[in-house]
Amino acid sequence: MKLNHINLYSHDTEADRVMFEQYFGLRTLVVRGIKMAIMQDNDGLVLIVNHFDNKLEGFDYPRQFDILHIGFIQKSREDVDALYERLSSDGWEVQAPRNAHGAWSFYFKAKGGYFIEVTTLTPVRPEEAYRGAP
Repeated sequence: MKLNHINLYSHDTEADRVMFEQYFGLRTLVVRGIKMAIMQDNDGLVLIVNHFDNKLEGFDYPRQFDILHIGFIQKSREDVDALYERLSSDGWEVQAPRNAHGAWSFYFKAKGGYFIEVTTLTPVRPEEAYRGAP
């Protein structure tokens, strides 16, 4: 089984579409006005950002940045730092990279209201490895 798509509510689908193309290499497949943008990465994952207010029914994202977010794994700490520098110099409000759970990472808030993590691969320590139900 393979995860094939993610659909996120966005306050600004166009700004998010541009961000995903510019910083994360996604390509746009479909744009439906200000209501939806459908993008795809090089591995076939489809990312959808939508602005369907009528489906929210009072839902709001949590205030804590690490609750709901999507993440992009980078190959090295230097790659994380380079993306941090690009985003920062382009005016994004970006949390400084830091060591979190054994990975080097930072978060920032997309224009659509959700958070994005940029990180190195989080190592699984042997004592943390899942061994089945007790």
